[in-house]
Amino acid sequence: MRSTHLQRQIDDLVAQGWRIEDEDTDRVVMVDREFGSLGSHLLVALLTVWWTMGLGNVAWAAYKYFNESERRVLWEDRSSGGVAAGCPNCGGDVAPDDSYCQSCGTDLEAVRADTGSGTTTCPECEAVVTGGSRYCSACGTKLADAMTTGTGT
Repeated sequence: MRSTHLQRQIDDLVAQGWRIEDEDTDRVVMVDREFGSLGSHLLVALLTVWWTMGLGNVAWAAYKYFNESERRVLWEDRSSGGVAAGCPNCGGDVAPDDSYCQSCGTDLEAVRADTGSGTTTCPECEAVVTGGSRYCSACGTKLADAMTTGTGT
């Protein structure tokens, strides 16, 4: 269940034309795609119409749609309401003072010691994220999934 604050942010962005791309229990990735301006399409049409019969405009629109999309990651505010943090292995709720996850048995003290003050980079967007983060705060990638697929295991 989403908090009213997060739901209000989602509703505001949807009213502005944004769409939900991905969501999880504590985050929602919103995306606003565009096809490019009319002027850029006219320029591409003038430069390519005699060679490609307008296919340059289709290619330009596809480029703009996939590469110029704006994304926002909205996070559930876990600091209010006494919601516990998530296990870095399974995502289950654990209290800040728990020594192991009751869902999967992960040794949380060892994980905290390994990632307590360190930083790492997101394999998708290369943003710097704090150690122990489950998601990249820049692009919303689930770090545990990206790390396992990125290493080929």
